[in-house]
Amino acid sequence: MESYVCNGEVVSLTGVLLMTERRWSTLYFVPQPGANECWGSAESGRYDVKGDQLTFHHEFTFQGGGDKKLMIDLASTTVERCTVVLTSEILKIHFPSGNVIHCRRYSE
Repeated sequence: MESYVCNGEVVSLTGVLLMTERRWSTLYFVPQPGANECWGSAESGRYDVKGDQLTFHHEFTFQGGGDKKLMIDLASTTVERCTVVLTSEILKIHFPSGNVIHCRRYSE
């Protein structure tokens, strides 16, 4: 993961999005403006792809730190239907909120 566009503002982040056959997992950290700390998120579940539509079925969520309240959900039922743009190296995920995550394919 390279960046996150939230409310039109590009925010750098550090993290990974792993996608295997039908399963996904992510871990990322976002710096807090004006603070020397981050908030983070660890999430996983199933996914489906149909054309340019990627649907995340969240199963586990752990978020907190910075100015965010701690949230742990071991039985999440959140579903996010996203539009994706995929090239050979870049994946852009457009979330229903209007936010966008930019990912770059990992290679050594």
